[in-house]
Amino acid sequence: MSADGGPYTLAEIAEVIEAELSGRGDLVIHGIADIRDAKPGEIAFVANPKYLKEAAQTKASAVIVSKSVQAERISPGTAALYVDDPYLAFAAVLSLLAPKREKRVGVDSRAVLGDTAAIGEAVWVQPYAVIADGARIGRGTVVGSFAYIGEDAVIGEDCLIYPHVTIREGSRIGSRVILHSGVVIGSDGFGFAREGASYRKIPQVGTVLIGDDVEIGANAAIDRAAMPNDATVIGNGVKIDNLVQVGHNVKIGDNSLIVALVGLSGSVELGQNVTIAGQTGLAGHLRIGDNTVIAARSGVTKDVPSNSYYSGFPAIKHSDDLKHQAYLRRMPRMAEEIRALRKRVEELEADRGVSHSAQK
Repeated sequence: MSADGGPYTLAEIAEVIEAELSGRGDLVIHGIADIRDAKPGEIAFVANPKYLKEAAQTKASAVIVSKSVQAERISPGTAALYVDDPYLAFAAVLSLLAPKREKRVGVDSRAVLGDTAAIGEAVWVQPYAVIADGARIGRGTVVGSFAYIGEDAVIGEDCLIYPHVTIREGSRIGSRVILHSGVVIGSDGFGFAREGASYRKIPQVGTVLIGDDVEIGANAAIDRAAMPNDATVIGNGVKIDNLVQVGHNVKIGDNSLIVALVGLSGSVELGQNVTIAGQTGLAGHLRIGDNTVIAARSGVTKDVPSNSYYSGFPAIKHSDDLKHQAYLRRMPRMAEEIRALRKRVEELEADRGVSHSAQK
């Protein structure tokens, strides 16, 4: 099997993703593409049933599909790899076939290292990165150009710190963490006390703890905790999208998913396996239970129990929010009906007044 990104035979790919192969196992695959654009020699996938029409017309040499898909739904002459989860299988195949980036080892002469900085084995420090005194970089980690690693910060093994990342003093980062460009770890929390007509800054002297296998998207900001010996905590396996704000003293449980443009106010606590969809805001000091989903553009103002699905502003149970939305869509028609009923009542009252006058 190739070790440089391909090509692979279908039999080799099927073995990697544990697929049931229908077609020629010796067929060579050198690339992966969208189901609509794939060409011979490439493999595609269908995770959403609405794209099965394209699967019947694709020119790909092979397609990854669910085991529930019938063979006649696949284009004639196209091999099929049947799996339980096509999207997960696609991720594995993409890792196999994607071009491999060159990884070097060593500290570039243009980088700036503090006298007491500790650099592990097989680390690559790119030009113009700054690693301050007391910082420790684990084995196999890449520190991109113009990244800044502050005093006494600790970064684990096999991390990827892209260019222009800032990791402030004292921050602790686990292993296999990916930080995209523009990320700031350990920025000051938003803490101010009213003093007459102005504000006095409250020093932010805690830290940030980030677990293993975390990925944080571009231009996200993770604030440090306010108090000494306290931390903003990002659990193991957490994935944070671009442009997310995590306030001071926030705690995010393992394997949670935070989508773009989310704002988590100070001291919010998320349980494990929580999903916060895009453009959602959470007020401070809230507790969100395990396995909870908050839909996009929600405003969360109260604690949310475990195993819940909430949406809307203020956020409520999603089933209740759907009912509210249905009523809102019906309001113009209901307003017309109310106006018609009011007019009819006025007419009846007018007729009744005329009848009373005639009786007198």
